[in-house]
Amino acid sequence: MMDAPADSVTRAEDLAAIHSLTARYSLVVDDHDMDGLTDLYTADAVLVGLSGTLRGRDAIVAYVRRTLDTYDGASIHTPHPGVVTFTGPNTAHGVIPSHVEYAQNGVQYVLALRYHDRYVRSEDGWRFAARRLEVRYAVPVHHYGTVLTNPTPNEV
Repeated sequence: MMDAPADSVTRAEDLAAIHSLTARYSLVVDDHDMDGLTDLYTADAVLVGLSGTLRGRDAIVAYVRRTLDTYDGASIHTPHPGVVTFTGPNTAHGVIPSHVEYAQNGVQYVLALRYHDRYVRSEDGWRFAARRLEVRYAVPVHHYGTVLTNPTPNEV
């Protein structure tokens, strides 16, 4: 059962802080700011992604760095308004829809995904305790116009 928030102002502040956390993730990844990325995760965070499960903030940051190194240039991560549910005064989970644009091997891609997150409040504010990526589609931009009518949209 969810603990009642101390007051609605506190809960609104917590919600704003979690939305800021998800937005900062996009900015630090696009800026290749690995120190900033480190600050967003708990030390024992878990990431379930395309390459399996990573445990620990350092492993997650190393994975993101390696992934970014495969891109031809810039990436654009765009989080959309998501849903956050508080499970206690210092815990919450959420689903954050997002789009990513990037290029690899001379091909530009667009990716739609959902981050399934678990958040915890630390002494430094809200942090990711876990993230699971659910890829909805990942296609070269020249296929973007038909991705939603394609019976197998997860091309990449």
